[in-house]
Amino acid sequence: MAAAVDVELTAMSHASGVLRNLPAYLQIVRARLRTAVVYRLMALCFLAVTVVQVFVLRRVWTALYHGQHSVAGTPIHTMIVYITIASLQSWVMQDPTVMLQTYNRIRDGKIAFDLMRPAGFVPQMFAQLAGSTLASAAFVVCVLPLVAVVGSLSGPATESALPMYVLSLAAGWTTTMLLTLILAMIGFWTLEIQGLTMLYLLVGQFFAGVLVPLPLFPTPVRLVAEWLPFQSTAYTPVSIYVGRLSGVHAWLAIGVQVAWIAGLGAIAALIWRRALHRVVVQGG
Repeated sequence: MAAAVDVELTAMSHASGVLRNLPAYLQIVRARLRTAVVYRLMALCFLAVTVVQVFVLRRVWTALYHGQHSVAGTPIHTMIVYITIASLQSWVMQDPTVMLQTYNRIRDGKIAFDLMRPAGFVPQMFAQLAGSTLASAAFVVCVLPLVAVVGSLSGPATESALPMYVLSLAAGWTTTMLLTLILAMIGFWTLEIQGLTMLYLLVGQFFAGVLVPLPLFPTPVRLVAEWLPFQSTAYTPVSIYVGRLSGVHAWLAIGVQVAWIAGLGAIAALIWRRALHRVVVQGG
């Protein structure tokens, strides 16, 4: 009983702390938005790569369908919409700059200032990631007409698919942020994470089903993908949007997303507690 009370008091304390520091987190979000505007050319260049990816994937899948209306129960139009939205969604949510900035702050010793701030380090990172996502989403909105030409866009498969997609998208974003946070905190143990970051982006995009929907994977690869959290970041929300997952199957998939959030949250908390005892910085 006493343990339950302690847990509840701790949760209430964390919640009050977040509310108390909310203005600081909003300032971080705004700072990330301003940074995106200042370096908009770089962001647009990376977005152009994603647009080219959509164009190439459309040509590849059109060739693979070879005039067939449907493959594995998926019409060609649905497939093109799927890869278009999945590619854009992946670009919006996966921002390696926050991970690399954290690595640089650990290496240079500036992380000590972050740890001393009243706004906790982990919430600071989430605020940076939220600002980065909002900035990327704004850039995507600007190029939607072009994306609709090189790829294909359409509304959700059903009226009920839209709210479920929004819920699943929020869960996918949270999963992505937790994975990013975990990878960034590895920098407390090793002073080099750039190679690991690039590997994470490549592996994550593949197993998330951005390039190929998971049901089309060879069975051994599909089984591996189903045991990884990456499917929650792209395949699940986009499949709900285009109607590949609906009804009970969609709710079960969202349940899996929630389970991954709980598991990754516990892992991130454990790594963070250990990281605080292993802060090794250069130049600080």
